[in-house]
Amino acid sequence: MQNSDAGSVKVGILTCHPTTGHIRPAWAPVIGPREGQPRRTDMVMSHVWDGEPGQAEAFVAEYGGEAVADYREMIGQVDGVILGDHHQIFDFKHLVRPFLEAGVPIFVNRPFAFCMADAREIVELAREHETPLMCGSSFEYVKEVGVIRRQLEAAGRIRGYLVDNAAGEYAWHGIHGLWMALACVGGGVRRVAHLCADSDPNGVGAIVLEHEGRDGGSPFHGCIQPTGNQGWVRVYGEKGKIEQALAPEGSQWDRDTYLWLPMLLRMQEMFQHGRMPETYEQILEKVQIFLAGFKSHIACGGAPVALGEIGDWVAPNIVEPRFEVAASG
Repeated sequence: MQNSDAGSVKVGILTCHPTTGHIRPAWAPVIGPREGQPRRTDMVMSHVWDGEPGQAEAFVAEYGGEAVADYREMIGQVDGVILGDHHQIFDFKHLVRPFLEAGVPIFVNRPFAFCMADAREIVELAREHETPLMCGSSFEYVKEVGVIRRQLEAAGRIRGYLVDNAAGEYAWHGIHGLWMALACVGGGVRRVAHLCADSDPNGVGAIVLEHEGRDGGSPFHGCIQPTGNQGWVRVYGEKGKIEQALAPEGSQWDRDTYLWLPMLLRMQEMFQHGRMPETYEQILEKVQIFLAGFKSHIACGGAPVALGEIGDWVAPNIVEPRFEVAASG
Protein backbone atom coordinates (compact mmCIF):
# COMPACT_ATOMS: atom_id res chain seq x y z
CA MET A 1 0.00 0.00 0.00
CA GLN A 2 1.03 3.61 -0.51
CA ASN A 3 2.87 5.40 2.27
CA SER A 4 0.21 6.62 4.72
CA ASP A 5 1.83 10.07 4.63
CA ALA A 6 -0.19 10.68 1.47
CA GLY A 7 0.37 13.53 -0.94
CA SER A 8 -2.16 16.27 -1.58
CA VAL A 9 -2.35 16.07 -5.40
CA LYS A 10 -4.94 13.46 -6.34
CA VAL A 11 -4.10 11.58 -9.50
CA GLY A 12 -6.31 9.32 -11.59
CA ILE A 13 -4.64 6.34 -13.23
CA LEU A 14 -6.14 5.59 -16.65
CA THR A 15 -5.07 2.02 -17.60
CA CYS A 16 -2.71 0.07 -15.37
CA HIS A 17 -1.65 -3.25 -16.92
CA PRO A 18 1.79 -4.27 -15.58
CA THR A 19 3.33 -5.06 -18.98
CA THR A 20 1.69 -2.67 -21.48
CA GLY A 21 2.73 0.66 -19.97
CA HIS A 22 5.03 2.35 -17.45
CA ILE A 23 2.52 3.33 -14.80
CA ARG A 24 2.35 0.16 -12.73
CA PRO A 25 5.90 -1.21 -12.98
CA ALA A 26 7.90 2.06 -13.05
CA TRP A 27 6.03 5.21 -12.01
CA ALA A 28 3.58 3.95 -9.38
CA PRO A 29 6.35 2.84 -6.97
CA VAL A 30 7.79 6.39 -7.15
CA ILE A 31 4.45 8.21 -6.89
CA GLY A 32 3.10 5.93 -4.16
CA PRO A 33 6.00 4.49 -2.15
CA ARG A 34 5.30 1.60 0.21
CA GLU A 35 5.07 2.10 3.96
CA GLY A 36 8.50 2.83 5.39
CA GLN A 37 9.83 4.32 2.14
CA PRO A 38 10.33 8.06 1.67
CA ARG A 39 7.79 10.09 -0.29
CA ARG A 40 9.36 11.87 -3.26
CA THR A 41 6.28 13.51 -4.80
CA ASP A 42 3.20 15.24 -3.45
CA MET A 43 0.93 13.02 -5.54
CA VAL A 44 -1.35 10.23 -4.39
CA MET A 45 -3.00 7.75 -6.76
CA SER A 46 -6.56 8.13 -5.55
CA HIS A 47 -8.55 6.57 -8.41
CA VAL A 48 -7.81 3.95 -11.05
CA TRP A 49 -9.55 2.52 -14.10
CA ASP A 50 -8.65 -0.16 -16.60
CA GLY A 51 -10.63 -1.73 -19.42
CA GLU A 52 -9.94 -5.05 -17.74
CA PRO A 53 -11.49 -4.54 -14.27
CA GLY A 54 -9.26 -7.16 -12.68
CA GLN A 55 -6.22 -5.04 -13.49
CA ALA A 56 -7.66 -2.05 -11.60
CA GLU A 57 -8.50 -4.26 -8.65
CA ALA A 58 -4.96 -5.68 -8.59
CA PHE A 59 -3.54 -2.16 -8.76
CA VAL A 60 -5.68 -1.01 -5.82
CA ALA A 61 -4.64 -4.06 -3.80
CA GLU A 62 -1.01 -3.07 -4.32
CA TYR A 63 -1.18 0.73 -4.10
CA GLY A 64 -4.53 1.64 -2.56
CA GLY A 65 -7.01 4.11 -3.98
CA GLU A 66 -10.42 3.43 -5.47
CA ALA A 67 -11.15 1.39 -8.59
CA VAL A 68 -13.89 2.96 -10.70
CA ALA A 69 -16.16 1.14 -13.15
CA ASP A 70 -16.31 4.08 -15.58
CA TYR A 71 -13.25 6.27 -16.10
CA ARG A 72 -15.46 9.35 -16.32
CA GLU A 73 -16.27 8.89 -12.62
CA MET A 74 -12.82 10.34 -11.87
CA ILE A 75 -13.87 13.79 -13.12
CA GLY A 76 -14.30 16.09 -10.12
CA GLN A 77 -12.38 13.66 -7.92
CA VAL A 78 -8.82 14.09 -9.20
CA ASP A 79 -6.42 16.95 -9.93
CA GLY A 80 -4.86 15.24 -12.93
CA VAL A 81 -4.79 12.01 -14.93
CA ILE A 82 -2.01 9.78 -16.26
CA LEU A 83 -2.71 7.71 -19.39
CA GLY A 84 -0.19 5.34 -20.89
CA ASP A 85 -1.00 1.95 -22.42
CA HIS A 86 0.87 0.98 -25.56
CA HIS A 87 -1.93 -1.36 -26.62
CA GLN A 88 -4.58 1.38 -26.66
CA ILE A 89 -2.94 4.20 -28.64
CA PHE A 90 -5.73 4.31 -31.20
CA ASP A 91 -8.15 4.79 -28.28
CA PHE A 92 -6.26 7.67 -26.63
CA LYS A 93 -8.45 10.24 -28.39
CA HIS A 94 -11.54 8.65 -26.86
CA LEU A 95 -10.09 8.14 -23.38
CA VAL A 96 -8.83 11.72 -23.03
CA ARG A 97 -11.91 13.49 -24.38
CA PRO A 98 -14.05 13.70 -21.21
CA PHE A 99 -11.09 14.93 -19.16
CA LEU A 100 -10.06 17.56 -21.69
CA GLU A 101 -13.66 18.79 -21.97
CA ALA A 102 -13.86 19.01 -18.17
CA GLY A 103 -10.54 20.90 -17.88
CA VAL A 104 -8.73 18.08 -16.05
CA PRO A 105 -4.96 18.20 -16.80
CA ILE A 106 -3.75 14.99 -18.39
CA PHE A 107 -0.44 13.33 -19.21
CA VAL A 108 -0.51 11.11 -22.30
CA ASN A 109 2.47 8.82 -22.60
CA ARG A 110 4.60 8.53 -25.73
CA PRO A 111 4.08 8.24 -28.64
CA PHE A 112 0.75 10.12 -28.17
CA ALA A 113 -0.77 9.12 -31.53
CA PHE A 114 -0.20 6.94 -34.60
CA CYS A 115 -1.54 9.54 -37.05
CA MET A 116 -1.66 13.31 -37.22
CA ALA A 117 -5.46 13.36 -37.36
CA ASP A 118 -5.65 11.82 -33.87
CA ALA A 119 -2.87 14.05 -32.56
CA ARG A 120 -4.58 17.19 -33.83
CA GLU A 121 -7.94 16.08 -32.45
CA ILE A 122 -6.47 15.71 -28.96
CA VAL A 123 -4.46 18.94 -29.07
CA GLU A 124 -7.26 21.05 -30.51
CA LEU A 125 -9.71 19.76 -27.91
CA ALA A 126 -7.23 20.66 -25.16
CA ARG A 127 -6.69 24.08 -26.69
CA GLU A 128 -10.44 24.68 -27.06
CA HIS A 129 -11.05 23.99 -23.37
CA GLU A 130 -7.73 25.49 -22.21
CA THR A 131 -6.84 22.18 -20.57
CA PRO A 132 -3.19 21.55 -19.69
CA LEU A 133 -1.75 18.67 -21.70
CA MET A 134 1.59 16.89 -21.52
CA CYS A 135 3.27 14.15 -23.52
CA GLY A 136 6.83 13.02 -23.08
CA SER A 137 9.67 10.62 -22.68
CA SER A 138 11.43 10.53 -19.32
CA PHE A 139 14.67 11.14 -21.24
CA GLU A 140 13.51 14.66 -22.09
CA TYR A 141 13.55 15.71 -18.43
CA VAL A 142 16.83 14.31 -17.13
CA LYS A 143 19.51 16.64 -15.77
CA GLU A 144 21.85 15.96 -18.69
CA VAL A 145 19.39 17.53 -21.16
CA GLY A 146 19.42 20.72 -19.07
CA VAL A 147 23.22 20.71 -19.07
CA ILE A 148 23.30 20.45 -22.88
CA ARG A 149 20.82 23.30 -23.24
CA ARG A 150 22.84 25.60 -20.97
CA GLN A 151 26.15 24.81 -22.65
CA LEU A 152 24.71 25.35 -26.12
CA GLU A 153 24.47 29.06 -25.37
CA ALA A 154 28.26 29.27 -25.47
CA ALA A 155 28.82 26.76 -28.29
CA GLY A 156 27.66 28.93 -31.16
CA ARG A 157 25.47 27.79 -34.01
CA ILE A 158 24.86 24.05 -34.17
CA ARG A 159 26.67 22.15 -36.91
CA GLY A 160 25.32 18.68 -36.11
CA TYR A 161 24.76 16.13 -33.35
CA LEU A 162 24.90 12.43 -32.52
CA VAL A 163 22.74 10.46 -30.07
CA ASP A 164 23.03 6.87 -28.83
CA ASN A 165 19.90 5.01 -27.79
CA ALA A 166 19.39 1.57 -26.26
CA ALA A 167 16.13 0.91 -28.13
CA GLY A 168 15.17 -2.49 -29.50
CA GLU A 169 12.14 -1.14 -31.39
CA TYR A 170 10.90 2.21 -32.67
CA ALA A 171 7.44 3.07 -31.37
CA TRP A 172 7.94 2.54 -27.65
CA HIS A 173 11.67 3.01 -27.08
CA GLY A 174 13.29 4.32 -30.26
CA ILE A 175 11.28 7.43 -29.55
CA HIS A 176 13.33 8.00 -26.36
CA GLY A 177 16.47 8.94 -28.28
CA LEU A 178 14.47 10.92 -30.83
CA TRP A 179 12.67 13.10 -28.32
CA MET A 180 15.73 13.40 -26.09
CA ALA A 181 17.62 14.85 -29.08
CA LEU A 182 14.82 17.37 -29.71
CA ALA A 183 14.79 18.32 -26.02
CA CYS A 184 18.52 19.09 -26.27
CA VAL A 185 18.70 21.01 -29.56
CA GLY A 186 15.11 22.07 -30.24
CA GLY A 187 12.87 21.51 -33.24
CA GLY A 188 12.73 23.19 -36.61
CA VAL A 189 13.02 19.80 -38.31
CA ARG A 190 12.38 19.71 -42.07
CA ARG A 191 12.81 16.02 -42.93
CA VAL A 192 13.38 12.67 -41.23
CA ALA A 193 15.01 9.55 -42.71
CA HIS A 194 14.86 6.22 -40.88
CA LEU A 195 17.32 3.67 -42.26
CA CYS A 196 16.37 0.27 -40.86
CA ALA A 197 17.51 -3.11 -42.15
CA ASP A 198 14.83 -4.85 -40.07
CA SER A 199 11.66 -5.54 -42.08
CA ASP A 200 9.61 -5.48 -38.89
CA PRO A 201 7.37 -2.35 -39.00
CA ASN A 202 8.46 -1.60 -35.43
CA GLY A 203 12.13 -2.14 -36.17
CA VAL A 204 14.60 0.61 -35.36
CA GLY A 205 17.70 1.75 -37.23
CA ALA A 206 19.62 4.98 -37.71
CA ILE A 207 17.38 8.06 -37.71
CA VAL A 208 18.63 11.19 -39.47
CA LEU A 209 16.97 14.56 -38.85
CA GLU A 210 17.46 17.59 -41.07
CA HIS A 211 16.98 20.89 -39.23
CA GLU A 212 16.44 24.37 -40.62
CA GLY A 213 19.46 26.63 -40.25
CA ARG A 214 19.38 29.07 -37.34
CA ASP A 215 20.55 32.64 -36.96
CA GLY A 216 21.59 32.80 -40.59
CA GLY A 217 23.45 29.49 -40.45
CA SER A 218 23.22 26.47 -42.72
CA PRO A 219 20.83 23.55 -42.20
CA PHE A 220 22.29 20.90 -39.89
CA HIS A 221 21.73 17.20 -39.28
CA GLY A 222 21.48 14.89 -36.33
CA CYS A 223 21.75 11.11 -36.17
CA ILE A 224 20.18 8.86 -33.53
CA GLN A 225 21.65 5.35 -33.49
CA PRO A 226 20.40 2.23 -31.64
CA THR A 227 23.83 1.28 -30.34
CA GLY A 228 22.71 -0.15 -27.00
CA ASN A 229 24.19 2.75 -25.05
CA GLN A 230 21.62 4.52 -22.90
CA GLY A 231 21.22 8.16 -23.77
CA TRP A 232 24.60 9.53 -24.91
CA VAL A 233 24.48 12.92 -26.69
CA ARG A 234 27.17 14.92 -28.50
CA VAL A 235 26.37 18.29 -30.10
CA TYR A 236 28.85 20.06 -32.39
CA GLY A 237 28.81 23.85 -32.30
CA GLU A 238 30.87 26.45 -34.11
CA LYS A 239 32.93 26.97 -30.96
CA GLY A 240 33.35 23.35 -29.90
CA LYS A 241 31.45 20.22 -28.94
CA ILE A 242 29.24 19.40 -25.95
CA GLU A 243 28.82 15.88 -24.61
CA GLN A 244 26.69 14.26 -21.94
CA ALA A 245 25.86 10.63 -21.08
CA LEU A 246 22.82 9.51 -19.15
CA ALA A 247 23.72 6.80 -16.62
CA PRO A 248 20.74 5.97 -14.36
CA GLU A 249 21.52 2.26 -14.09
CA GLY A 250 23.63 2.09 -10.92
CA SER A 251 20.71 0.82 -8.83
CA GLN A 252 16.93 0.87 -8.76
CA TRP A 253 17.16 3.94 -6.50
CA ASP A 254 19.25 5.70 -9.18
CA ARG A 255 16.76 4.78 -11.88
CA ASP A 256 13.78 5.94 -9.83
CA THR A 257 15.46 9.19 -8.79
CA TYR A 258 17.31 10.31 -11.90
CA LEU A 259 15.20 8.83 -14.72
CA TRP A 260 11.57 8.58 -13.56
CA LEU A 261 11.27 11.27 -10.90
CA PRO A 262 12.12 14.41 -12.96
CA MET A 263 9.26 13.85 -15.42
CA LEU A 264 6.86 12.86 -12.62
CA LEU A 265 7.58 16.16 -10.86
CA ARG A 266 6.80 18.06 -14.07
CA MET A 267 3.49 16.18 -14.24
CA GLN A 268 2.80 17.18 -10.64
CA GLU A 269 3.55 20.82 -11.44
CA MET A 270 1.06 20.72 -14.30
CA PHE A 271 -1.60 19.03 -12.17
CA GLN A 272 -1.12 21.55 -9.34
CA HIS A 273 -0.58 24.79 -11.21
CA GLY A 274 -1.66 24.16 -14.81
CA ARG A 275 1.80 24.89 -16.20
CA MET A 276 2.54 22.85 -19.32
CA PRO A 277 6.24 22.05 -19.88
CA GLU A 278 5.68 22.45 -23.64
CA THR A 279 3.21 24.29 -25.81
CA TYR A 280 0.48 22.56 -27.78
CA GLU A 281 2.45 23.32 -30.96
CA GLN A 282 5.58 21.67 -29.58
CA ILE A 283 3.64 18.51 -28.76
CA LEU A 284 2.33 18.35 -32.32
CA GLU A 285 5.80 18.91 -33.75
CA LYS A 286 7.25 16.04 -31.68
CA VAL A 287 4.53 13.71 -32.93
CA GLN A 288 5.07 14.85 -36.54
CA ILE A 289 8.78 14.07 -36.29
CA PHE A 290 8.08 10.66 -34.77
CA LEU A 291 5.56 9.82 -37.51
CA ALA A 292 7.88 11.05 -40.27
CA GLY A 293 10.49 8.57 -39.07
CA PHE A 294 7.88 5.82 -38.90
CA LYS A 295 6.66 6.55 -42.44
CA SER A 296 10.22 6.72 -43.78
CA HIS A 297 10.90 3.17 -42.62
CA ILE A 298 7.54 1.55 -43.39
CA ALA A 299 6.37 3.31 -46.53
CA CYS A 300 9.42 4.94 -48.12
CA GLY A 301 12.29 2.47 -47.79
CA GLY A 302 14.28 4.82 -45.56
CA ALA A 303 13.99 7.86 -47.86
CA PRO A 304 13.58 11.23 -46.13
CA VAL A 305 10.02 12.30 -45.32
CA ALA A 306 9.24 15.98 -44.90
CA LEU A 307 6.90 16.81 -42.03
CA GLY A 308 4.41 18.21 -44.53
CA GLU A 309 4.44 14.89 -46.42
CA ILE A 310 2.94 12.81 -43.60
CA GLY A 311 -0.55 13.71 -44.77
CA ASP A 312 -3.24 11.25 -43.71
CA TRP A 313 -0.76 8.36 -43.32
CA VAL A 314 -1.53 6.10 -40.36
CA ALA A 315 1.09 3.95 -38.65
CA PRO A 316 0.21 0.25 -38.42
CA ASN A 317 -1.41 -1.19 -35.33
CA ILE A 318 1.70 -2.88 -33.91
CA VAL A 319 -0.11 -4.72 -31.09
CA GLU A 320 -3.70 -5.77 -30.57
CA PRO A 321 -5.70 -3.67 -28.09
CA ARG A 322 -6.46 -5.29 -24.77
CA PHE A 323 -10.04 -3.99 -24.71
CA GLU A 324 -12.49 -1.92 -26.72
CA VAL A 325 -13.26 1.73 -25.95
CA ALA A 326 -16.47 3.32 -27.16
CA ALA A 327 -16.13 6.72 -28.84
CA SER A 328 -17.14 9.53 -26.49
CA GLY A 329 -18.41 12.99 -27.17
